Amino acid sequence: MKEIKNFKESSLISPKATIGKNCIIRPYVVIMDNVRIGKDCKIGSGTIIGSEPFDINFKNEISYVEIGDNNTIKEFVTISRATGKYQKTIIGNNNFIGAYVHIGHNAKIGNNTVITNFSQIAGYCEINDYANIGGMSGMHQYCRVGKYAMVGACSYLTKDLPPYFIGQGNPFRVCGVNVVGLKRNGFSAKQIRIIKQVYKIIYHSKYCLTDAIKIIRDTVPNDTVVKVLLEFIQTSKRGIVLKPEILLDQ
Repeated sequence: MKEIKNFKESSLISPKATIGKNCIIRPYVVIMDNVRIGKDCKIGSGTIIGSEPFDINFKNEISYVEIGDNNTIKEFVTISRATGKYQKTIIGNNNFIGAYVHIGHNAKIGNNTVITNFSQIAGYCEINDYANIGGMSGMHQYCRVGKYAMVGACSYLTKDLPPYFIGQGNPFRVCGVNVVGLKRNGFSAKQIRIIKQVYKIIYHSKYCLTDAIKIIRDTVPNDTVVKVLLEFIQTSKRGIVLKPEILLDQ
Protein backbone atom coordinates (compact mmCIF):
# COMPACT_ATOMS: atom_id res chain seq x y z
CA MET A 1 0.00 0.00 0.00
CA LYS A 2 1.21 3.51 -0.72
CA GLU A 3 1.03 6.50 1.57
CA ILE A 4 -1.15 9.43 0.43
CA LYS A 5 -0.86 12.80 2.17
CA ASN A 6 -4.22 14.19 3.35
CA PHE A 7 -4.19 17.40 5.37
CA LYS A 8 -1.40 17.36 7.93
CA GLU A 9 -1.33 13.64 8.52
CA SER A 10 -1.35 10.62 6.23
CA SER A 11 -3.73 7.87 5.20
CA LEU A 12 -3.01 4.54 3.58
CA ILE A 13 -4.69 3.87 0.25
CA SER A 14 -4.11 0.71 -1.74
CA PRO A 15 -3.07 1.12 -5.37
CA LYS A 16 -5.83 -1.40 -6.10
CA ALA A 17 -8.47 1.00 -4.74
CA THR A 18 -10.40 3.39 -6.98
CA ILE A 19 -11.53 6.75 -5.60
CA GLY A 20 -13.71 9.23 -7.49
CA LYS A 21 -13.33 12.97 -7.90
CA ASN A 22 -13.68 15.51 -5.10
CA CYS A 23 -13.51 13.01 -2.25
CA ILE A 24 -12.24 14.28 1.10
CA ILE A 25 -10.22 11.71 3.02
CA ARG A 26 -9.31 12.68 6.57
CA PRO A 27 -6.11 11.59 8.39
CA TYR A 28 -5.48 7.98 9.41
CA VAL A 29 -7.92 6.41 6.96
CA VAL A 30 -7.10 2.96 5.55
CA ILE A 31 -8.59 2.01 2.19
CA MET A 32 -7.61 -1.50 1.19
CA ASP A 33 -7.56 -3.60 -1.98
CA ASN A 34 -10.57 -3.87 -4.27
CA VAL A 35 -12.43 -0.86 -2.89
CA ARG A 36 -14.30 1.40 -5.30
CA ILE A 37 -15.52 4.78 -4.06
CA GLY A 38 -17.53 7.24 -6.13
CA LYS A 39 -17.25 11.02 -6.24
CA ASP A 40 -17.88 13.69 -3.59
CA CYS A 41 -17.54 11.37 -0.60
CA LYS A 42 -16.26 12.47 2.81
CA ILE A 43 -14.43 9.85 4.87
CA GLY A 44 -13.64 10.53 8.52
CA SER A 45 -10.43 9.88 10.40
CA GLY A 46 -9.66 6.34 11.50
CA THR A 47 -12.05 4.71 9.05
CA ILE A 48 -11.06 1.33 7.57
CA ILE A 49 -12.69 0.26 4.29
CA GLY A 50 -12.17 -3.12 2.65
CA SER A 51 -10.78 -5.11 5.54
CA GLU A 52 -11.18 -8.87 5.61
CA PRO A 53 -14.64 -9.95 6.78
CA PHE A 54 -15.41 -11.37 10.21
CA ASP A 55 -16.39 -14.66 8.63
CA ILE A 56 -14.81 -18.09 9.01
CA ASN A 57 -15.98 -18.92 5.48
CA PHE A 58 -13.72 -16.27 3.98
CA LYS A 59 -10.74 -17.87 2.21
CA ASN A 60 -8.90 -14.77 1.00
CA GLU A 61 -10.78 -14.79 -2.28
CA ILE A 62 -11.06 -11.68 -4.46
CA SER A 63 -14.04 -9.65 -3.30
CA TYR A 64 -15.05 -6.00 -3.22
CA VAL A 65 -16.49 -2.98 -1.46
CA GLU A 66 -18.41 -0.62 -3.74
CA ILE A 67 -19.44 2.80 -2.44
CA GLY A 68 -21.42 5.28 -4.53
CA ASP A 69 -21.44 9.07 -4.68
CA ASN A 70 -21.91 11.81 -2.10
CA ASN A 71 -21.63 9.64 1.01
CA THR A 72 -20.57 10.97 4.39
CA ILE A 73 -18.71 8.36 6.42
CA LYS A 74 -17.73 9.65 9.85
CA GLU A 75 -14.86 8.70 12.14
CA PHE A 76 -13.72 5.13 12.92
CA VAL A 77 -16.21 3.36 10.65
CA THR A 78 -15.29 -0.17 9.51
CA ILE A 79 -16.63 -1.62 6.27
CA SER A 80 -15.72 -5.22 5.43
CA ARG A 81 -15.32 -6.57 1.95
CA ALA A 82 -17.50 -9.49 0.92
CA THR A 83 -17.20 -13.22 1.42
CA GLY A 84 -17.34 -15.20 -1.84
CA LYS A 85 -15.35 -14.85 -5.03
CA TYR A 86 -16.18 -11.57 -6.81
CA GLN A 87 -18.97 -10.79 -4.32
CA LYS A 88 -19.54 -7.23 -3.07
CA THR A 89 -20.38 -5.21 -0.01
CA ILE A 90 -22.43 -2.37 -1.50
CA ILE A 91 -23.22 1.14 -0.28
CA GLY A 92 -25.29 3.37 -2.57
CA ASN A 93 -25.48 7.17 -2.83
CA ASN A 94 -26.18 10.04 -0.44
CA ASN A 95 -25.85 8.05 2.77
CA PHE A 96 -24.82 9.35 6.18
CA ILE A 97 -22.90 6.79 8.23
CA GLY A 98 -22.09 7.87 11.77
CA ALA A 99 -18.99 7.33 13.86
CA TYR A 100 -17.95 3.84 14.98
CA VAL A 101 -20.47 2.11 12.71
CA HIS A 102 -19.57 -1.36 11.46
CA ILE A 103 -20.95 -2.59 8.13
CA GLY A 104 -20.35 -6.30 7.68
CA HIS A 105 -19.49 -8.41 4.67
CA ASN A 106 -21.96 -8.69 1.78
CA ALA A 107 -24.21 -6.02 3.29
CA LYS A 108 -26.27 -3.86 0.95
CA ILE A 109 -27.02 -0.27 1.88
CA GLY A 110 -29.34 1.64 -0.43
CA ASN A 111 -29.54 5.39 -1.02
CA ASN A 112 -30.30 8.31 1.31
CA THR A 113 -30.05 6.25 4.50
CA VAL A 114 -28.91 7.39 7.94
CA ILE A 115 -26.98 4.91 10.09
CA THR A 116 -26.30 6.55 13.42
CA ASN A 117 -23.24 6.27 15.69
CA PHE A 118 -22.12 2.89 17.06
CA SER A 119 -24.63 0.86 15.03
CA GLN A 120 -23.45 -2.63 14.10
CA ILE A 121 -24.69 -4.04 10.78
CA ALA A 122 -23.93 -7.76 10.43
CA GLY A 123 -23.08 -9.66 7.28
CA TYR A 124 -25.64 -9.96 4.49
CA CYS A 125 -27.94 -7.34 6.01
CA GLU A 126 -29.91 -4.99 3.76
CA ILE A 127 -30.91 -1.42 4.55
CA ASN A 128 -33.17 0.02 1.88
CA ASP A 129 -33.55 3.59 0.61
CA TYR A 130 -34.36 6.37 3.10
CA ALA A 131 -34.22 4.05 6.12
CA ASN A 132 -32.96 5.40 9.43
CA ILE A 133 -31.02 3.31 11.96
CA GLY A 134 -30.84 4.73 15.48
CA GLY A 135 -27.60 4.91 17.42
CA MET A 136 -26.13 1.89 19.21
CA SER A 137 -28.43 -0.49 17.33
CA GLY A 138 -27.58 -3.95 16.05
CA MET A 139 -28.81 -6.07 13.15
CA HIS A 140 -28.58 -9.86 13.00
CA GLN A 141 -27.17 -11.44 9.84
CA TYR A 142 -29.52 -11.43 6.83
CA CYS A 143 -31.96 -8.95 8.40
CA ARG A 144 -33.52 -6.27 6.22
CA VAL A 145 -34.89 -2.80 6.92
CA GLY A 146 -37.44 -1.60 4.38
CA LYS A 147 -37.70 1.73 2.61
CA TYR A 148 -38.51 4.74 4.81
CA ALA A 149 -38.48 2.55 7.94
CA MET A 150 -36.90 3.63 11.21
CA VAL A 151 -35.09 1.59 13.85
CA GLY A 152 -35.07 3.30 17.25
CA ALA A 153 -31.87 3.78 19.21
CA CYS A 154 -30.37 0.94 21.27
CA SER A 155 -32.42 -1.70 19.42
CA TYR A 156 -31.53 -5.20 18.26
CA LEU A 157 -33.21 -6.38 15.09
CA THR A 158 -33.43 -10.15 14.49
CA LYS A 159 -36.14 -10.15 11.81
CA ASP A 160 -37.09 -7.88 8.92
CA LEU A 161 -38.65 -4.46 9.57
CA PRO A 162 -41.15 -3.72 6.76
CA PRO A 163 -41.12 -0.43 4.84
CA TYR A 164 -42.66 2.70 6.34
CA PHE A 165 -42.82 1.41 9.93
CA ILE A 166 -41.03 2.37 13.15
CA GLY A 167 -39.71 -0.18 15.62
CA GLN A 168 -37.47 -0.26 18.65
CA GLY A 169 -36.26 -2.23 21.63
CA ASN A 170 -34.74 -5.56 22.57
CA PRO A 171 -36.77 -7.64 21.98
CA PHE A 172 -37.68 -5.55 18.97
CA ARG A 173 -41.27 -4.37 18.51
CA VAL A 174 -42.97 -2.47 15.68
CA CYS A 175 -44.70 0.50 17.26
CA GLY A 176 -46.17 2.60 14.46
CA VAL A 177 -45.83 4.28 11.10
CA ASN A 178 -42.94 6.62 10.27
CA VAL A 179 -45.30 9.51 9.60
CA VAL A 180 -42.72 12.27 10.03
CA GLY A 181 -40.30 10.60 7.61
CA LEU A 182 -43.04 9.97 5.06
CA LYS A 183 -44.22 13.59 5.15
CA ARG A 184 -40.67 14.85 4.78
CA ASN A 185 -40.25 12.73 1.67
CA GLY A 186 -43.40 13.82 -0.10
CA PHE A 187 -45.87 11.03 0.62
CA SER A 188 -49.46 12.18 0.23
CA ALA A 189 -52.01 12.18 3.04
CA LYS A 190 -53.87 9.42 1.18
CA GLN A 191 -50.77 7.21 1.01
CA ILE A 192 -50.07 7.71 4.71
CA ARG A 193 -53.66 6.73 5.53
CA ILE A 194 -53.24 3.57 3.45
CA ILE A 195 -49.99 2.67 5.23
CA LYS A 196 -51.69 3.18 8.60
CA GLN A 197 -54.51 0.90 7.46
CA VAL A 198 -52.04 -1.84 6.53
CA TYR A 199 -50.20 -1.37 9.83
CA LYS A 200 -53.42 -1.89 11.81
CA ILE A 201 -54.31 -5.05 9.88
CA ILE A 202 -50.89 -6.60 10.50
CA TYR A 203 -50.18 -5.40 14.03
CA HIS A 204 -53.55 -4.72 15.66
CA SER A 205 -55.62 -7.68 14.59
CA LYS A 206 -55.77 -11.37 15.49
CA TYR A 207 -55.17 -12.54 11.95
CA CYS A 208 -52.19 -14.71 11.11
CA LEU A 209 -49.87 -13.11 8.60
CA THR A 210 -51.25 -15.08 5.63
CA ASP A 211 -54.81 -13.96 6.40
CA ALA A 212 -53.67 -10.39 7.06
CA ILE A 213 -52.05 -10.26 3.60
CA LYS A 214 -55.25 -11.57 2.00
CA ILE A 215 -57.34 -8.94 3.78
CA ILE A 216 -54.92 -6.23 2.70
CA ARG A 217 -55.21 -7.37 -0.92
CA ASP A 218 -59.02 -7.47 -0.72
CA THR A 219 -59.75 -4.28 1.22
CA VAL A 220 -56.88 -1.80 0.90
CA PRO A 221 -56.62 0.51 -2.15
CA ASN A 222 -54.16 -0.77 -4.74
CA ASP A 223 -51.52 1.90 -4.23
CA THR A 224 -47.78 1.62 -4.92
CA VAL A 225 -47.06 1.72 -1.19
CA VAL A 226 -49.10 -1.46 -0.72
CA LYS A 227 -47.22 -3.23 -3.49
CA VAL A 228 -43.89 -2.29 -1.91
CA LEU A 229 -45.01 -3.53 1.51
CA LEU A 230 -46.41 -6.83 0.29
CA GLU A 231 -43.42 -7.57 -1.91
CA PHE A 232 -41.08 -6.94 1.01
CA ILE A 233 -43.07 -9.22 3.31
CA GLN A 234 -43.37 -12.04 0.79
CA THR A 235 -39.65 -12.01 -0.07
CA SER A 236 -38.58 -12.10 3.58
CA LYS A 237 -36.31 -15.02 4.46
CA ARG A 238 -36.08 -14.41 8.20
CA GLY A 239 -39.71 -13.29 8.53
CA ILE A 240 -40.93 -9.86 9.56
CA VAL A 241 -41.10 -8.52 13.09
CA LEU A 242 -44.46 -9.41 14.63
CA LYS A 243 -46.01 -8.74 18.02
CA PRO A 244 -46.33 -11.83 20.23
CA GLU A 245 -50.11 -11.95 19.83
CA ILE A 246 -49.86 -12.13 16.02
CA LEU A 247 -49.83 -15.80 15.03
CA LEU A 248 -47.00 -17.00 12.86
CA ASP A 249 -47.86 -19.32 9.97
CA GLN A 250 -46.89 -22.91 10.58
